[in-house]
Amino acid sequence: MAADLMRPAPIYLDHHSTTPCDPRVVERMLPFFTETFGNPAAITHVHGRKAATALEEARAVVADFLRARPNEIYFTASATESNNLAILGILRSPADHMITTEIEHKSVLAPAARLEAEGYEVTRLSPDAEGFVSPAQLSRAIRDETKLVSIIAANGEIGTLQPIAELAAVCRERSVLFHTDATQAVGKVPVDLSEVECDLLSLSAHKFYGPKGIGALFVRRGVRLVSPFVGGGQEKNVRPGTVNVPGAVGLAAALELRAREMDAEGARLTSLRDRLWTGVMSSIPQASVHGPRELRLPGNLNIGFEQVEAEPLMHALRRFSLSSGSACSSGDREPSHVLRAIGVSEVAALESVRIGLGKSTSEDDVEMLLEDLAVSVAQLRELAAVR
Repeated sequence: MAADLMRPAPIYLDHHSTTPCDPRVVERMLPFFTETFGNPAAITHVHGRKAATALEEARAVVADFLRARPNEIYFTASATESNNLAILGILRSPADHMITTEIEHKSVLAPAARLEAEGYEVTRLSPDAEGFVSPAQLSRAIRDETKLVSIIAANGEIGTLQPIAELAAVCRERSVLFHTDATQAVGKVPVDLSEVECDLLSLSAHKFYGPKGIGALFVRRGVRLVSPFVGGGQEKNVRPGTVNVPGAVGLAAALELRAREMDAEGARLTSLRDRLWTGVMSSIPQASVHGPRELRLPGNLNIGFEQVEAEPLMHALRRFSLSSGSACSSGDREPSHVLRAIGVSEVAALESVRIGLGKSTSEDDVEMLLEDLAVSVAQLRELAAVR
C-alpha cells in the first residue's frame, strides 16, 4: 500500500473525455457556492438579484465568445442535454425528416433513433475514410420534408473537423435548420457564429478546462424550439429548473481564458501531435493512424497497432491515462461506431487507442509515451505469438 501511495500519478492523455478544471476557473466559481448563493429566479431580494446579474454576465461572455447574442444562449446541464433539446425541440411531427451522420456522438444518435422508432424518417450520411461529409453529399440528401440537419463539428475520436460553414450554408440555401454538436470544437478551434450560419449549437464546459455539469445551447433568434421539458419558467421555458449559477460562471471564466490562450495552445498541441504521429509511424511497425492529417483537432491522435488489442495495451501503459474512444462508451466491448463508419475493420477498431493531448502535456510526456508504446506493443505482440 505504501508503495502505491508513493507512485506518481499517471500522465493524463485523455483530454477529449474531460479536462481538468483550471484553478483560475475554480477561484471565480467559489463565491457562488457560499457568498452569492441566491436563486437567480428570486429577484425580489438582493441575494437573488446578485445571482441573476452573475448569470446574465456569464451569458454575455458565452455569446461574445461565439459571436452571438446573449438572448440566443441557454444554459443546460451538459452537451448531451443540449443535443437532446436541439433535436427533440425542433422535430415535432413524424412527417419531419432529419439528416445526421454515422459518426455523431451517442447523444445525437440516441434521440435520432428514438424519433425513428416513433415513425420519423432519419437519414444517416456515411463519411469518407477520413471522417468527412461533403456539402454536395448533404445537398443530395435534403428533401422537401427535411426539417433538421445535425452534424458534429469536431469528432472526439478521430479528430475530424467538418466543413461546418459550408454545410450550414447548404441548409440555409434550402431553408433547412442546421444544428451542430460543437462539444469537441469550442475552446479548441475557432467557432464564429457570425461566419457559420448554423441555427443551433451545443457545447459543454468540461471539454475546455471548465466545470462538469454545465453546458449551453445556442438557438439563433427566430428559431422556434419547443422544449420537451415542463416545470418552471427558467431559461425562457427552454430548460426549466434552477440554473447552475456557479457552473455558468465557471463556463464563462473558462471561455475567457480560452479566448486568450487557445490559439497558442492549439499551435503547440499540433506540433506535439505531429511529433507523436511521426514517431509512432517511424518506430513501430504495423501501426496506422485513423482520421485526417489536416483539418484535425490539435491534440487528437487515434492509432491502431496490429495484433495488439487496445485494452491490454492501455493497461500496459501504466504511466499514462488513455482511452479507446468516447468516455460515454468506454465500458463497451463493441468496436467504435466511428471507426467502423470510416471503414476500419472490427478487429482493427478494437486495436485502436485514442490519445488526447492537453495544455498540461509536455514534450517529455510525448517522448516518454513513444518509448513506452514501442516497448509495450513489442511485448504484447510477443505474448500473442506465444499463444
